[in-house]
Amino acid sequence: METTDPYLGQVMNTTSNLIDTENQSNKTFYMMTSEEQISHQIAAIFNSYVLPTEIFVGLVANVVSILIFFGKELRKMSSSVYVLAVLFADTGFLLSLIFVWLEVLGYRINHMSGMCQFWVYWTYVCSYLSVWYMVCITVENYITICHPTRIKDMCTPKRARIVTVALAVGPALLYSVSLFSTDALYHPGTKQDVCNSKPEFALMNGIVAYIDSILTLLVPSLAMTLLLIAIVIAIVHSIRIKRKRLLKGSKKQKNKMVKCPQVRVAKMLFALSVTYLILNLPIHVIRLYYLLRPSQYNEAHSMSKHEGMIQLVFLHLSYISCSIKFFLLCAFSANFRKRIRECLSCFPYSPVSNGFATNV
Repeated sequence: METTDPYLGQVMNTTSNLIDTENQSNKTFYMMTSEEQISHQIAAIFNSYVLPTEIFVGLVANVVSILIFFGKELRKMSSSVYVLAVLFADTGFLLSLIFVWLEVLGYRINHMSGMCQFWVYWTYVCSYLSVWYMVCITVENYITICHPTRIKDMCTPKRARIVTVALAVGPALLYSVSLFSTDALYHPGTKQDVCNSKPEFALMNGIVAYIDSILTLLVPSLAMTLLLIAIVIAIVHSIRIKRKRLLKGSKKQKNKMVKCPQVRVAKMLFALSVTYLILNLPIHVIRLYYLLRPSQYNEAHSMSKHEGMIQLVFLHLSYISCSIKFFLLCAFSANFRKRIRECLSCFPYSPVSNGFATNV
C-alpha cells in the first residue's frame, strides 16, 4: 500500500506483505512458484514466531530494566536518565507493534478511524525519541572517554533530565500534523478501509516525510558514527600511552578517574550505542535509498520479492534493537547485575522435600 510517510509506509508495507503472502496459502501448492513458496515460508516464520517474540520478550525485558533503573544507586548517574528514557521510548514502540501483529492475525484495529491517527502519531514520536536518546547516550560516553575533565560539568542528572524533556517536546509538536492528515480511507484494491494519508494533505505529508528522514535517519546515524569513531580513536590512544605511565602521579590520576561513576559505565554505554547502530543502520540505508530514489523509477520498478524479504529481515533487526537492551545491560553493567541479584534475593525460597516445606 502506498503512503507518503516513509516510516508508516515501511511498517504497513511489511505488514501487508506478511498478510498477502500468508493469503497465498489459499492457493494450491502447484499454483505457487518456487519464489512464492520461499517468500511464504519466510513470512510465516516472521509472522508466527519472530514478531510476537520480539514484542513480548522486549516488553517484559524493558519493564524489568525500567524498574531496576528506578533504584537509588543507578538513579544518581546522568547516563541512567538517558537509558531510562530510551527504555520508555522502546517500550512505546513495541506497544505500537502489537497493532501490527494483530493486523497479521486479522484484527485490523490500526485501520479504524481514530486509532489510525493515534497509531501513526505514536509510532512517529516513539521512533524519534528512541534514536535521539541513543544519540544522547553516545554523546555522554563521548564526553566521558574523550573529555573526562568535563564530566562534572556536562554529565549531571539535572542536565540529563532537562535534555530528555526538551527532546520530547519537539516530536510531540512536529508530528501532531499526522493527527489530522491521516485517516482510515477506503482502498479499492483491498475493498476495505486502510490507514493512510489524506490526498489533500499529500504535499504536507511529503514535507514531513523528508524532515522525519533527516531527523531520524541521516543526522543521528551520522552523528553516532562520528562519535563512536572518536571514542574508538581515544581508546586506542589510551592503550598506547598506558605503558608509558610510569610516574607515580600519573597512576594516581588514573585510579582517580576509574573511581568516577561515569567512567565505570562507559563500557555499557558503548555497547548500547554500537549495538543500536549495527542493528538499525541496514534498514536506515534502505529507507534512505527508496526515499531519495526518483519517483519515476519507483513507479516503473516496484519492489521485488527478494528486495521485500531483505527489507523484512532488516526491519526485524531494528525491532530487535528495542528488545535487546536488558541483555546488554546484564552483560556490560556490574551495577545492573547487582541490582537484579538484590531484587531476586527479596523473594524467599522454600525448598520442598518429601511433601513438607523446609524453612531456610
